[in-house]
Amino acid sequence: MAGGRGQRLHPLTENAPKPLLEVGAKPMIQEVIEEFISQDFTDFIISVHYLGELIKDYLSDGSNFGCDIDYIDEAEPLGTAGALYYVPDDEPVIVCNADIQAKLDYKDLVKHHTMAEADATMCLALYQHQVEYGVVEIENGHMTSIDEKPIKNYPVSAGINVISPSALVQVPPQPIDMPDLLLGLDNVSAYYISGHWQDIGTFETYEAAGGKM
Repeated sequence: MAGGRGQRLHPLTENAPKPLLEVGAKPMIQEVIEEFISQDFTDFIISVHYLGELIKDYLSDGSNFGCDIDYIDEAEPLGTAGALYYVPDDEPVIVCNADIQAKLDYKDLVKHHTMAEADATMCLALYQHQVEYGVVEIENGHMTSIDEKPIKNYPVSAGINVISPSALVQVPPQPIDMPDLLLGLDNVSAYYISGHWQDIGTFETYEAAGGKM
């Protein structure tokens, strides 16, 4: 999925779509694609909208990278899942945002999805948040405990999902976001990412991922 405007990284995205911003020595979308290729995935469909022609010019048909790339041109934004309406529904597909770094075994992900017989599988990453203060428990107007600067762990959507044909046929011909699609399905499995994961959506995370400011 590479159609977003990347507004949180404006003005870097004023003249370039976020997937083409470089992390390290290459655009982030190239990094995502090459990770899949390294695991023998070679067929890609990329949805584009904002400055999409620049993405198509850079990646072309994928032959320079050793893969096959087709495109879905969103005349109007279709949300984070609407482009799936145009994806063939004959086999499960891995849906991945173009602005993430992730280290996981995609073949194991597909195996997990198949064994779960799920309509969809959502990849989850661990997000930690430390409260900067002592958290106080109050009962009947009296302090009962203080938890000093606790660290809370939350499973968060990693921006990678496997979608089965049973779910693809439920995508409407109109804009829809991935959470709304998943919430409407009967069987959504969870797959926890144990390796590195980073959403590149802010200046802080972009710089941490090796982005050029």
